[in-house]
Amino acid sequence: MSGEFSEDTLKKLLGNHQFEVEILSGGVSCDTAKVVWSDRKQLRGAVVKRALAQLRVPGTWEADVDRILAEADAVELFGSLTPDNVPKLLSRSEDDLAIAIELAADDMRDWRFSMLDGLVEPQVGTTLGKVLATWHSATRERELPARIIDGKKRLFDLRAGAFYGGMAKSWPEFAPLITELSDELMDSRECAVHGDFSPKNILHGSSGTWVLDFEVTHQGAPVFDLGYMSAHLNLKAIKLESQRDVVRQTLANFLAAYQEHAGELPSNISAHAGVVMAVRVAGISQVNYLNESQKAEAVTRARELLDGASVFIP
Repeated sequence: MSGEFSEDTLKKLLGNHQFEVEILSGGVSCDTAKVVWSDRKQLRGAVVKRALAQLRVPGTWEADVDRILAEADAVELFGSLTPDNVPKLLSRSEDDLAIAIELAADDMRDWRFSMLDGLVEPQVGTTLGKVLATWHSATRERELPARIIDGKKRLFDLRAGAFYGGMAKSWPEFAPLITELSDELMDSRECAVHGDFSPKNILHGSSGTWVLDFEVTHQGAPVFDLGYMSAHLNLKAIKLESQRDVVRQTLANFLAAYQEHAGELPSNISAHAGVVMAVRVAGISQVNYLNESQKAEAVTRARELLDGASVFIP
């Protein structure tokens, strides 16, 4: 049953213990659970994930469940580059298509929810810009795990086809540009790309900052990660009108730190951000925190980005 994990699966991943299991929100793409147990009188914990074949959205949106094993490879790869910013991979089960990763400290919280609650910390942008630049720079001209090299089908199923292809149909006036951007994503082999680099996949607290959810990781175009985070921070600026200045500074810090460690920003970052913004307010994967007037503002902003406006928040 969706959302449940068998005892056999948990034992394969974590050993023979008495587990307490709490089902978590895995977003649209995964079953996810917090699992705790006692080991030699010490309480231990992990997060267990299993990919869904049919994503939790209205209509049909399918993706290869092998992506959970690609996520395991990506956690190990990126964790080797920035060990303070990626949870450790504890184990994987290829038979069960499930993985177990390190459980975050209690003080670390979903950065998206922290911002929506009014806690905007621009220094997180600086940290994330440096982390992303390190990943992109260190994986150029490097042999990557096979599942990451072969990640274009996942990219198409979850992003280039679903997001870009969908918006090209919905906004035909931008179809030639969006198709060009999609082709770039599918053709590029520049470096390892996270593929879902957004606030909902960041945990932050006094213990540190972690990046999560690597199932769309592939060898591709670094502009996608940059445009993805930029789009989501533009959306947060619309939601948090009274704190737009600090959201603006957060995005500026993110892009400045990236440039400091990886060089110039791609010239088409705004266009990619525009597609992602459009998808999140008018496409297959819409955010749920904007009211109708804010959605209208976000649609206008997405169109401006596709027309060449600066990605920096006005």
